[in-house]
Amino acid sequence: MQRLRPILLLGLIASFIVAMALPVFATEGATEDEGTETTETTVAPEPVFENGEPAVVIPPAEEAEDAQPWTSRFIYPTLVAVTILLVIGLIIGYNHSIRNRYTVVDGS
Repeated sequence: MQRLRPILLLGLIASFIVAMALPVFATEGATEDEGTETTETTVAPEPVFENGEPAVVIPPAEEAEDAQPWTSRFIYPTLVAVTILLVIGLIIGYNHSIRNRYTVVDGS
């Protein structure tokens, strides 16, 4: 049972990481179904003005950058932090279980 605990703990941590990352992968690759309707976009013709210019010239609207949702902003730092904690946990587990299990016998 003692040997099974680190493997079980590692499996639980790996499944937690996968469960946290699944929503990101599900939203990035969304595709349309083949049987759905398609809509065609039509462009209105340019208006014709008498003197060549409209009465009030409106500059084209600048498109604001869409803010990334919090999941995509924080998923990579979270994965890096979880990975670092996992590696540190494995090193500590190695030092406590395997490294201290055996002792060197003085041969002289």
